[in-house]
Amino acid sequence: MTYVVVTLLGLVMTVLVVGALTGRVRLTACCSVADPRRDLRMRGAFDDEVPS
Repeated sequence: MTYVVVTLLGLVMTVLVVGALTGRVRLTACCSVADPRRDLRMRGAFDDEVPS
């Protein structure tokens, strides 16, 4: 039984790592800090930067 659990966990971890490396899985959170350069409320704070 232990081998089955370890194998399943290893398979899940391998899929997540391969997905993250290829860009198919993105690690984001709903509570993460937003990039203020993309927030329209902060557009005046970054006047010295060239928009991309």
